[in-house]
Amino acid sequence: MKLLVERTQMKYRKIRERGNYSITDIESTLKILAWEGFVWTLKDMPDLTRSESILIDYYLTIYRENQVYEISF
Repeated sequence: MKLLVERTQMKYRKIRERGNYSITDIESTLKILAWEGFVWTLKDMPDLTRSESILIDYYLTIYRENQVYEISF
């Protein structure tokens, strides 16, 4: 599970940097991660901005049923 969290966070950081920290790009990425069930993995990232934290909380609320907390390999 820890590997999944690290990979998702690394992927998100790359997308965020590639999009030049555009809030619209960040929002669409967070929405996709929420729909796929992995937005919760970003919740405790130390380098999140306040707006990112707000969007993560919002999408966690909206897509709560999609979140995947247990994965069997």
